[in-house]
Amino acid sequence: MSKRALALVLLPPAKRFHASGHAITHPITQILNFENSLYDELILCIFAYLSWSDLCTTQATSRNWARLAADNELWRKQYLSVYGRTRLRGAKGFIARSDGREVRPLPGRAKADQHKDWKWMFRISSNWRKAEVALPRSAPERTHILLAGALIISATSRPSNHPTVTITREPNEHHAIPIPYHDDGSHMPSITALALDQSPPVSGDLSVACFLQTGEISITEFKHTAPSNAIQKYTYQPTQRISRSQSVIHAAYYYPLLVTLSSDFSLSIYDISSGVIRHTQTLSSFTSYPPASLVLSCLSPMVFKLVVAYSVPVYPRHWSIGATELIIASSVDSSTSTLSGSTLFSSASFREDYKYPVSSTISVISSRTIRAFDLPTGWVDDTSLRAMREQWGRKLSSIADAQTDGKWVILAPGQNYSFDNDESHMNAHANLPASMLGSSSSSSASARLHSPNILQLYRLILPIHSSSISASPPKLTFVRTLHGQTSPILSLALADGRCVSLGRNGSIWVWDLEGGTGAEVTPADESLVENMGRVLTTMGTVSFDERRIVSAHAGKVVVRRFDI
Repeated sequence: MSKRALALVLLPPAKRFHASGHAITHPITQILNFENSLYDELILCIFAYLSWSDLCTTQATSRNWARLAADNELWRKQYLSVYGRTRLRGAKGFIARSDGREVRPLPGRAKADQHKDWKWMFRISSNWRKAEVALPRSAPERTHILLAGALIISATSRPSNHPTVTITREPNEHHAIPIPYHDDGSHMPSITALALDQSPPVSGDLSVACFLQTGEISITEFKHTAPSNAIQKYTYQPTQRISRSQSVIHAAYYYPLLVTLSSDFSLSIYDISSGVIRHTQTLSSFTSYPPASLVLSCLSPMVFKLVVAYSVPVYPRHWSIGATELIIASSVDSSTSTLSGSTLFSSASFREDYKYPVSSTISVISSRTIRAFDLPTGWVDDTSLRAMREQWGRKLSSIADAQTDGKWVILAPGQNYSFDNDESHMNAHANLPASMLGSSSSSSASARLHSPNILQLYRLILPIHSSSISASPPKLTFVRTLHGQTSPILSLALADGRCVSLGRNGSIWVWDLEGGTGAEVTPADESLVENMGRVLTTMGTVSFDERRIVSAHAGKVVVRRFDI
């Protein structure tokens, strides 16, 4: 049945405004466009399908779009999609912040993620990936550098009658903290290492341990917001019995545990729980050498894990990398511990020198050691022989620096790597079997393998101890080499899967260890290249956190910020 056709009549006229005694006025009609025709919720729903680059482009369209494109929820999804984590990379320990970006007073049941500026976090992470930084004016040279929120804690290694630790709050606020020491008049002391307390801060207090060449230790506490009101909390002067603790080159601090590593590779443990610095144990190693690095973490109350990465000698006169995990606790169960009241602690890399009552002090209860290159005993099959050839090709004539974050280990070769004119090296290789040397035994291949510009990356796997199942052995597996640096490496910094390398020519590179990619933050300094002979004798240091890189090189400290 067909529909009835409409009658051909005119439509009624439109309504008119009636105004008695006044002129007839027409209503003002608003031109509809994309902005005023849709609600903000609909526009945000459309923006959710855009990429981060398109969101940045839409902000230049209008004020309304700029306001909507900066929505925090949009950038939260972008950050999680691109970087796959809910925080910035590079954080070490618990650091109180005064700028309010990370720590804010939260209302009743609000989540912490709701108070994060995701767009700002995305911008910082993007600057890290593209190596874009802001460069302020340089400052005097500092050798030891620690980063604590907005503060830069630094100290020079030059001998001085008045050793001081400088606390800098950007841009130009400096506070000098004098370090007390016992003046015997024999020589001027120098600061050899600094360590920042990684434990959760109490009432916003930061604690820094300073180590002098004489073996003395000074721990200073100060407020993050008022570093000028610093107080000397603890001091320690070694006795003749443990004089080998002098010349501390590395230290790790997690209250109440303090661990130091000396230049002769003696590992000392200190307990601060009783209100004084008390030396409890010293471990020695005759197969491990600097350069090295320490990573200290807390597994449970009064149970700590220390990971040490160090250099290992390899036949005939080369070097490789090794790592040791030490479990440190204040009390030990005799049924599960490797220690007892009548025995001394020993492991593959460290051995205890003095015996202390384990039940009443902090000490090492177990350890595990793994090395990247080890010659197996007895007979080996073809598969093991091929693996040995690969490991043999990665040995180095010297090591400039070695760093670990507990998951990765990165190795920087030293500068003396060429063996083209070294007869002793060729004679040493001549005594080796041909099956061991393989095709990589030529001098040209050795020069390429031992290039000081190429970093070696290893993955460190330390399975968790378990009494129910047999624990898997630790592994230190070679992953890849990192290419890009144009000069020999001077210093490394490693944290949270990110590495920063400082070259002797002043160039700085940032490496993403998961992806194996790198970007140049700072090119080579032409003045340093011209005077390379002078720069080679200069010690350099680099450190970083989530938002900046601080480097000390060639007599100046430079801060490179990524929150721009």
